Amino acid sequence: MSISSLNNNQPSQTGQAGGASQTQNSAYSAQTARNQLNQLLVESLSVSISSGKQSQSLLFKASITNINQVLNADFANGNNQSGSQGSASLQVSSTQLSISIQQQDSSGDSNSASDEDTSPDATSKRILDGALGLFGLYQQQHPDQNTTDQAQSFIKLVRQGFEQGYQEATDILKNLNVFNGDVSANAQKTYNLVEQGFNNFLSQYQDSSKTQAASGQSSGS
Repeated sequence: MSISSLNNNQPSQTGQAGGASQTQNSAYSAQTARNQLNQLLVESLSVSISSGKQSQSLLFKASITNINQVLNADFANGNNQSGSQGSASLQVSSTQLSISIQQQDSSGDSNSASDEDTSPDATSKRILDGALGLFGLYQQQHPDQNTTDQAQSFIKLVRQGFEQGYQEATDILKNLNVFNGDVSANAQKTYNLVEQGFNNFLSQYQDSSKTQAASGQSSGS
């Protein structure tokens, strides 16, 4: 019996199979993006990982990879429609970040590469820009939450992703016996700045919520 005849005889199973296929394709796409970004991490090890610039680049890549993975998992756990849209939108963001990383690795000559700012301040800013830039998308996927709750839940997720990425990067550096001196100090400073950035972002929404609550009480009195 042919595959087409089986499909004709069992129409009720076609929708189920299609749904399962979409779920598998979504999971496959997320894993593919994850594998591509992981490959970038491996490639970065081929160029003087012991230098401060390369260790900071590794930290950036590992952080962004894990932040996107955590957000993808959250969106996939939503309802079917919004989860599907969220995953698709986040895949675009992941691709853009991947392209950005590749351009940083291959851009220009040795002089331009040496001019790239990989200080803790610059690296933490790139991580924060990449992570916090996804908050609008997170809000779209969680319209049932108020803004303060959205901010708290979002920061919890991106903080988890960042800390996982930081752990991965520092483990690699430790295994290479280069996590010492400036490499260790710069990584720790970057970690502190990113955590501070997350806290500042959250404080903005918490303060805004308190102001709105106070304003509401004044209007009601």
